[in-house]
Amino acid sequence: MRLVVGWTLWTMILLRAAWADVDLAAAETQFKKSCGTCHVAAADAGKRQGPNLFGVFGRQAGEVAEFKYSEAFAKGSGGIVWDEGTLDRWLADPQSVIPGAVMLYKQADPDKRRLVIEYLKTRR
Repeated sequence: MRLVVGWTLWTMILLRAAWADVDLAAAETQFKKSCGTCHVAAADAGKRQGPNLFGVFGRQAGEVAEFKYSEAFAKGSGGIVWDEGTLDRWLADPQSVIPGAVMLYKQADPDKRRLVIEYLKTRR
């Protein structure tokens, strides 16, 4: 039993350390590959099909003034703040977070979602 607990704790420590050293170049590449068709994440950029994601981490959903959100998003986003958990759920299945939102993209791979989230955390 002690061995299993010790092994589990060691594994968690190693995984946490691995994510602490995220390759930001890989994270940016993943963002561009997964999100870049519809989004930018730059302070001096406008919008595309989706809102500019610069500063999204920690921001309340639906707060980009120059972007016109869908009716479903505007009605269903109240109180949502984009953090690691909400972004992860959103990227995995947007419809489960805000039913009727206009975002067709879904990312099933948790490692790819994590890279996107880590990149967005740097865009402040």
